[in-house]
Amino acid sequence: MPAKPLATPLGQRANKARPCPQGCGSAGAYGAPNMRAQRGLTLAELMVVVSIAAILLGIGIPNFRSMVEQNRATNAANQLQSSLQFARSTAIAQAQAVTICVADFTTTPVSCRPNISRWHEGWIVHQNLVVLREQRPLHRSITLTGSPQLRYSSTGTLTGQTPNDFALSIIPPDPDQTDPDRWICMSLSGSSRIFQGDVSC
Repeated sequence: MPAKPLATPLGQRANKARPCPQGCGSAGAYGAPNMRAQRGLTLAELMVVVSIAAILLGIGIPNFRSMVEQNRATNAANQLQSSLQFARSTAIAQAQAVTICVADFTTTPVSCRPNISRWHEGWIVHQNLVVLREQRPLHRSITLTGSPQLRYSSTGTLTGQTPNDFALSIIPPDPDQTDPDRWICMSLSGSSRIFQGDVSC
């Protein structure tokens, strides 16, 4: 006998399958509405984004450059201050004179450069011609000038000279500032302090 069609519940008519009105994708198969493709930026919107980015960069880059230079100046001043304190404490601890001077890195061993006050070219701390510490040249944006050399006695005081304070500047200088960016102020007792801005010793 031929197979009979499956019966439907009493009082209901069998529904014919209907085609998907918008195509049967994976979402349509579960009855969810199809998602439209995301629209990209228009040319006008892209130009607005580029303009805003250019403004932010124009504001941020100079400030960032100034911050970097100020950090370099601070580090350079701290490096020299550390060497000065090291030279003084070593002289006291060993009860022997210690000298700090602008270095001549072309000689072996490294020696002092007489009558040169450009400390940004590097310096050394030595005792009886034995180099205890050396500092290589600073970044090219920094100038650091002062006495060609300082000599600490066994008691930590400066000997044989009147102390000449160190002046540290950034190149190119701030157009609104005519004084050095940092001062390292010396005293005959051998102590030193760092000052910032237009405060002279």
